[in-house]
Parts: sequence; structure tokens; C-alpha cells
Amino acid sequence: EAAPIDATNNAVQTAISAQKIELLPKGTGFASLLRTVPGTRPESRTGGFSVDGASGGENVFVIDGQEVTNYRTGTLNETYNVPTQLVQEVQVKSSGFDAIYGGATGGVVSVVTRGGGNDYHGEFGVQFEVPELNGTPRQLLTRFTTGATTTLVQYAEYFQPEKAKGTNVFPTANFGGRIIRDRLWFFASYTPQVFQTEVDTQYF
Repeated sequence: EAAPIDATNNAVQTAISAQKIELLPKGTGFASLLRTVPGTRPESRTGGFSVDGASGGENVFVIDGQEVTNYRTGTLNETYNVPTQLVQEVQVKSSGFDAIYGGATGGVVSVVTRGGGNDYHGEFGVQFEVPELNGTPRQLLTRFTTGATTTLVQYAEYFQPEKAKGTNVFPTANFGGRIIRDRLWFFASYTPQVFQTEVDTQYF
């Protein structure tokens, strides 16, 4: 089984263990867990997750010791948003981290994935996402014109997007155990994401 992240240093950090992950409300990827970390929140205008007020581009993302930060934007690519079923521990360091993360002026997000052990364990489940249960989309300003005769006249037209339809399905199947006791283990996971979203767009 993968070793947990070292929690003995003096960095200001928050760790989310596998036991906590089971109890927390979460999405399909580990990034959804970052919302539960104090001082960390998603900020679309800052390019991802803001840690203690820093922009998303100032963070560093590490999975099993390998940095996966996008080298152009400094954010996390969706490709590396590991499914929560594969995560053993997530840790967010906001300050006092090691010099090897010198490129980070925001936070360091470290992820350790799960591994096998001497006992056999399996997990099966499925998640659903129904876009029709989301709130009504915000209106969009489609045209703004200004005309003048004796007084200034302004015209604004708004477009109301339709709600998306369909059902997105996220099944998962995990199984791990030993090959040779105390020497060799295995862990396998099948976690596809099936998107079946339909969007009707009106054109004028």
C-alpha cells in the first residue's frame, strides 16, 4: 500500500485521508475535495483554485511524487484530475513547503494514489449527474445598440439558454490484494466517465 504523505514537517498544511474522503461530499475527480480545505476555493477568474488568496497559476500539483502542473498555465489539466476512488490521501500545503516546490507561490497540492495490501478488497459503485436538476442558466446579453434622435435611446436584448438534458454516468470497479504476502501487491481500477448530455441551442 502506498505510504501516506509525510505529516512531520513544519509546513502549514491540510491532509484529507481516505477515511475522510469516504465521508465527504465529492465529485468524480480529486479536485472536488479541495473545496473542503480551509483557504482553498475554486476561482474561475484566477485560473483554477485559489490557495490563501493566490491565483490558480501559482500552485503546484503533484501526483505520486510526479509534478503534473500545466507548464503553460500553471493549473491542473483535467486529464490529471484523478478519480476520487483512486485516491489514498490529498494534502494541500499553503506555506513552509520544501525548496523542491520553489515554483509555487500559492499552494502545493499533493496526491497519493491507492495500492494493494495483504488483504483482498474490492469496491463497486456508480454516480449519476443529471443536468436538468441544475439551476436555470443565467441570461446572456446578445445585442446592445445605441441610437440618438432628440434623446439617447438604448436597446438591450437577452437570450435565455435552455437547460442541458440527459444523464452522465460514472461507474467504478476497484480490486486490490496480494500477489506475494508482504512483498508484492496489486491494485486495479476501471472508472470510465460516460457523458450523455444534450443541449438545444436557439439561433436567431
